[in-house]
Amino acid sequence: MARILIAEDDPMVRRSIAKGLAELQHDLLFVSDGIHAIDVLRCNDGIDLLITDISMPLLDGRQLVSTVMHDKVLRQVPVLIMSGVVSVGEIADLIDLGATKFLAKPLNFEALREDVSQCLGLRLSGAR
Repeated sequence: MARILIAEDDPMVRRSIAKGLAELQHDLLFVSDGIHAIDVLRCNDGIDLLITDISMPLLDGRQLVSTVMHDKVLRQVPVLIMSGVVSVGEIADLIDLGATKFLAKPLNFEALREDVSQCLGLRLSGAR
């Protein structure tokens, strides 16, 4: 069972993610902003995947990805970015910044489970 940190400020989306990932039986941790996500990542060395929204208060998803990628320890954690309001160019910029995958909102549960499984496979193999 993997430990997945989800940074999402919308409670409805958090519930949707929990529902979509329930059958995979992973340990899900939720935070509502990027500042708390960094705190959890730094205090819990067992996080296997970070899923983050782009638009969040305090520290947005773009800043969160940048912070994670500039940290020697945290950059080993795969990052799945979610958003419904970014362009193709912005998606490419996020991948260049270090995000592992992008998932469009509204969420498709099958795509969510597939992307999570792929990201966790990368983590287990040591590849990014």
